[in-house]
Amino acid sequence: MGPPTRCAFETPVSGGKWLQREKLQLRVTTSELALAATLAAVYVVSTFFPISPFIGGGPGFITAEIVMLPLIAALLRPLLAGASITAGSLGMALFGTSIYGVFGPLGILVPIIATILGSFAFHYRLGFLLPWIYVFGGAAYYLLFSKGGTLLWLVPYGIVIVSPIAVLRVIGVIRTGFLSFYTAMCEQVTLNILSISVLGLVGPVWAGITPFMYTERTVATIGGAVLIVALRSRLGERLEVNLRNLGR
Repeated sequence: MGPPTRCAFETPVSGGKWLQREKLQLRVTTSELALAATLAAVYVVSTFFPISPFIGGGPGFITAEIVMLPLIAALLRPLLAGASITAGSLGMALFGTSIYGVFGPLGILVPIIATILGSFAFHYRLGFLLPWIYVFGGAAYYLLFSKGGTLLWLVPYGIVIVSPIAVLRVIGVIRTGFLSFYTAMCEQVTLNILSISVLGLVGPVWAGITPFMYTERTVATIGGAVLIVALRSRLGERLEVNLRNLGR
């Protein structure tokens, strides 16, 4: 296997002066490309296994793909995570599985946005702020446009909004759980926005959907975290070295 490719960028600071330079190295190895391709294929397969029906529109289902998003985000840096989930989402579109049956082409945005934002959270110390901002914006969107939707819907959003200090302080499995939850909630935000703006789901309907959402986000968070911990344990030191040294 040949050496990884490198690309360096210089980051300017305020005032137009190059007082400080930071090099962000993008290094892609053959093993990473193979992992990205494998995860994309597994993602496509996971869209065939329903977990719960999508309430409110179309013949779609929330499927096992929800546990794949935190996994892809954790194992791949943002560039490769984006490429992997885009390929997987196009596979979902090809077969018309999961939420593609509800939202059509817009449905591929749901896993792509969540995985890329989640990858930043997993691979950069302050990267969790990107999904935090997205979830905060999603909560504001719901309040503005759900037309009286139940406030119970916002409980998981609230957990994300109040938890940044905890995410900074915790390590290990607990941090993995938090970041899996952040990734899962990014998926939920896009689902929510599309449900309101495209399907027109507003008002009391959200009270009926809320218990399903709680269950789905729990499955996504715990399932994703378990897979991440299991694979890290299985792959051992090699995976840990990649996660520490690549893309940080």
